[in-house]
Amino acid sequence: MVEKNSKSKKFIDCLLNFQDIKDLELCDDQGVKVSTHTYDVLNISINKIKEKYVKLKIASQNVDFFAITVGIIMHDISKSSIKRNEENLSHSQMMIQNPEYIISEVYEVLDLIEKHLGYTLIKEVRENIAHIVQSHHGKWGKVQPETEEANIVYIADMESAKYHRINPVQANDILKYSVNGLGLTEIEKKLNCTAAVIKDRIRRAKRELNLKTFAELLEVYKEKGRVPIGDKFFVLRSEETKKLKRFVDKQGFYNLFMKNPLMEYMIDDKIFEK
Repeated sequence: MVEKNSKSKKFIDCLLNFQDIKDLELCDDQGVKVSTHTYDVLNISINKIKEKYVKLKIASQNVDFFAITVGIIMHDISKSSIKRNEENLSHSQMMIQNPEYIISEVYEVLDLIEKHLGYTLIKEVRENIAHIVQSHHGKWGKVQPETEEANIVYIADMESAKYHRINPVQANDILKYSVNGLGLTEIEKKLNCTAAVIKDRIRRAKRELNLKTFAELLEVYKEKGRVPIGDKFFVLRSEETKKLKRFVDKQGFYNLFMKNPLMEYMIDDKIFEK
């Protein structure tokens, strides 16, 4: 017996194996892989759906789970192509100044997968996916979300950026190496971060202890083995981001999307032309 969502699964599998999607694991945004952020947007979106509808079965009658899943997977795909093509505009700039670049890429990828699998997406589903991608920056982009799916992704993307897009390097990570005699450049390499991140983390720690110099901070670290890393909001963001990164690295970006609970409620007859 053929599963009601077998085509949907194959389509999403093919999309996740598309090179520009796989390359999101190589794209870094403030110390967080874009693929990690992408999963975070999915997870937040699912939570938003549950908050409104409680049960996913009920939600599936009102929200296009296929379009929202594919839209989330593709929402930052241009970060791969912009890097590969050495474009002058960043992803955020492209969303405002040249959204046509974003939309043309979405349709090109959908076309390639349709051709490869021999499936044809229903027009409204294709358009919804494209709209989700094109509008996910909301008021910070050129196109505003007009469908429920697009609005969910916009809010989820915004929350992910606010809470989980921060390099999780902390002052204690830096001081551990500094105590052992490593300089700024060496610490940058060890922690895979920029000098700006290191200076910011030291500044936050000094502020929490009301200290003026790095030497004073280092003495506190030597005495106590750790220092406060920042205010409550920074601590929350840093710890949650660390946890998110570990989880996605352990489970795998591909696996998390293929096992996501929305898949169960996708119905091929509502997604693909017969």
